[in-house]
This record gives sequence, structure tokens and C-alpha cells, in this order.
Amino acid sequence: MKLRTVLNELPLAASYIENDKLLDRDVVVSPEWRRSSEGIICLGSMTDYLEEGAPQEGEGLLLVYVQGEVEERFRKPPSTVIFGSGELPPSDFQDEFLHLVSKSGELAVRREKLFNAYLSSYDLQQFGRRAAEVIGNPVVISNTDRKVLAYAGELPLDRSDIARVLDGGYITQEVEDSLAADGILSSVRSARHSVIAMNERDDLRCVTSIIYRHRLEMGRFDVFETTHLVTPRDLELIDYATSLAGLMIDRLDVAGERVGKGSTILSDILSGKLADEDSVRAHLMMAEVPLDGSYVVMRITGQNGAGRDYYTRVGQRVGNALPKSLWCILDDAVAVMLPMPGPESGGLDGYEACARRIVRNRSFTDILENNDMRAFVGEPFIDMMDARNRYRQCQLLEKSEKGDEEDVPRVVFFWERRFQVVASVFKDHGAADMLLDKRVVAMADHDAQHGSDYLKTAVMSVRFPGSPAEAAEALNVHRNTYFYRVNKIRDLFGLDLKDGDDRLALAFTARIIEAVGTRPQR
Repeated sequence: MKLRTVLNELPLAASYIENDKLLDRDVVVSPEWRRSSEGIICLGSMTDYLEEGAPQEGEGLLLVYVQGEVEERFRKPPSTVIFGSGELPPSDFQDEFLHLVSKSGELAVRREKLFNAYLSSYDLQQFGRRAAEVIGNPVVISNTDRKVLAYAGELPLDRSDIARVLDGGYITQEVEDSLAADGILSSVRSARHSVIAMNERDDLRCVTSIIYRHRLEMGRFDVFETTHLVTPRDLELIDYATSLAGLMIDRLDVAGERVGKGSTILSDILSGKLADEDSVRAHLMMAEVPLDGSYVVMRITGQNGAGRDYYTRVGQRVGNALPKSLWCILDDAVAVMLPMPGPESGGLDGYEACARRIVRNRSFTDILENNDMRAFVGEPFIDMMDARNRYRQCQLLEKSEKGDEEDVPRVVFFWERRFQVVASVFKDHGAADMLLDKRVVAMADHDAQHGSDYLKTAVMSVRFPGSPAEAAEALNVHRNTYFYRVNKIRDLFGLDLKDGDDRLALAFTARIIEAVGTRPQR
């Protein structure tokens, strides 16, 4: 039992200690009124103290009880003495002190149950459920992104703020502002242990505890006093549960972006767990992401077979290089959502703005170049409900580039490789043949067999519409040769290059053949 718990369990009106750091010391309550060994706390009277003096270092602690008030001269005690005062007679106070022996035993049993719950839990939801059973009250565990990682027990769902938190899966700004305004969060951070707060609106007491790991804030462990009256022993138990939750959060890598573990908000957006535009924007606002423009998502890949630790470090560096971005680890890669400055372009002039924003960021491109990584970038978007589909573009783009890594640039944009991606998708389904206009395929076969350039001529007629001179110049032939070939294309392959549908079929099929590197088998 911690010294803080000992003092809080006793009927003391006031207590005086040389150093508040002693409050976190684990002590064993001794039933005997005498000096003892390190880690023991004994009860004594003022007479005992005056006659025998303070215990030496290593002899344990002495709690001196005074009925009434402690004189001013004893309010700055030696490091091994605590002075306490209260209204009970010394004999009654002694009984209360001795009751702590059984209370500390009961606390030790509950701590062991919590530890066993931690050892046998494979995720936070399971741990939260078992922790709520041991603590005797409902709990909510959240991370630094305010994402609710687990909740269990009979929560007061008649309270609208709690219901909204559980429905949305995140601690709302309303709840956060309320805790900040009441000074609860600052008190907990300052004290480094759990604090009880009373919600005066409905007389509901809540315990708030900050989860720390490696001296970093990892989230919160909140307990609601709905079933079991919270005692000082419960506070110590909640602190212990909080430390175990920190171990699990660290082990599961779900602490949130504020501790360099990646944004759980972005992970939920891309996985479809946040499927409402207003909800997504509310969460992005909490993450301080701009909401007045468009966005792009990208998928960053590096070493083959690299583990989560590798991509965590990649994500941290990318996050520093791309201000206001969010990142998370998905499927052995780093997913990034980057806000685009300026007007909401979405995809009109957004291609150019997006490419400029990314390629001109020297810090970002240096990370890719120096570490042999690539970024696959989806199309810009405005509607947050498009984020998941845009990330799918990144995945398909990466897949379409497999096997040609040496020729792939560090930053690959979907809109520049659209036909390659389409061809790759249809090829995977054994349906690439469906994309091809067979007249254009016949033209490509003819060129391959006879060394002619009909397909190239047809493509230039589309690329330079209404300008035969430019088309002929691009082909490096005389205009008459160009017109001859155009007429032969109509005669040999049935393609009229003046017809809009035929021109579209030609352009699309030619790009697909170009994208796959060779003509798909018919």
C-alpha cells in the first residue's frame, strides 16, 4: 500500500510530511508501536517521538498521531516522520490504523487479480472488461488521439455526453473542454496520480487518471462511480490498472500520433470505421488538421519485409517533413493524409497543385531518396468519404508498378498512371482483353509484322487534333505521307479518325497497350 493511500484511508484532518515524493513509497503497516525496518510504517504518540526521536534512515517511517491540532513547530518533520491530527481519541485512531493491515491485504489480492487480467488479455477491450470487474466500476480507456480504445461496465448512458462518446468512438471536445475548465486534467498531470472529480449536474463522481509509459502520455483511464463507492484503496488500484493499460497500449502500438505511434483517427478513416462526413471533420478538427481545402492520401513503402518499428520511424520522419499531415501504419506501409493549401480544388487544378506541393518539399523527397522509399499518391479530394477510395488508388498504383522498381520514380501520381492501373486491375482478373478495341489491336499486330507505323500515326492524329502539320512533324514525315497513312487506316482497319467514338477507342486502347508494356494476349 502506498503511503498516500495509508494517510487517505485514516481519519486525519491534516498531515505533515517532509517531502511529498514519499507519498508514492510502498509501505507495509506494522501493528506494533515500535521502530522497525525499511518499508514499514509504525504508529506512535507524541510521547514516543519526544522520548525516542525520529527513526534513522533505513528504520522505516513513524506516523505520530495528535488529537486536535499539531503544533506549529512540528509541522516540518524529519524525513522519517509524518505528523497527523484528527478528532478521534488515540485508542480509536489506533484501531483504524490496525484495520489497515487487513485492508492492505485485500488491496494486494485485487492488484494480483488486475495483473493476471493483464497477462491473460490479448487486447484492450478484454483487459478493460476484466479491470472493470476488479475495480467494481465501469471504465473507459482512451489514447492521446482521444480515441476510445476500450470501455466496460455499466456506464451511465443516460448522460448525453457519455452516450455521444461511446457512439462516436472518441472523447468529444465538449468533454475535453469541461475537464480542462474544471482543472481536472491539469491536476492529474501535476499530481501524476488519479484524481476524483464530482459532476455537480448529476452528482456523478468520476476518477481520471493519465496513462504514462516511457515518461510519455499515452492516454487516459477514466472510472465512473456508479456501482461501488471509490475509496483511497480504489484510487491506488486504478493507478495500477492505468500503468498496466499503458503497457498494453505501448505493446499494441495504439497510443496515437501525439506520441509518434501514428494517427488512430486516420486509421479509422481509411478502414471505414468513421463513415460520417461530419464526424470525420470533427475528429480532424481535434487533430488540428485544416478543414478549408482539399486533401490527398499517399502510401509510402520502403524495405521489403520491414517491420512495424521501421515504419513507425518512417512515419515520424514523414510527419515532421509534412506539417499538418496525419499518418498511420497500414499493411506494411505508412499511410499519409496531407491537406492541400489554397482553394478547394479537389481534382480540377488539384493535380498540379498536389504535385507541386509534394515534389517541391525537399525534406520529404530527401527522405524518400536517401532511404530508397517510394510514395504512391492518390487523386485529390474534398469529401472525406472519398479518402478510403483514394487510398485504394494508392494500393492499386503500387501493385501496378511491381516488377519495375528501378524505373519507378520516388513519387508516383495516380493520375499520371491511370491507364496502367486500369490495365493491371483487368489483367489480374484475366479480363484485359475486354479493354481493347480489336481494330486497334489488329493495327498493332500489322505494325509488328510489317514494320509499319499506322498505330503511331493514328495516335498523333488524336494528340494533334485538327493540325496535320504538327502531327506530320511529330512523326518526322511529309504531310502527304501522313494523309496517306490516315486513309489507309480507314481502309485496312475500319477506323475513321474523324469519328469521335473511333478516336476515343483508339486513344484508350493505345494507352492500355502502352501501359502494360506489350499487347495483352487475345
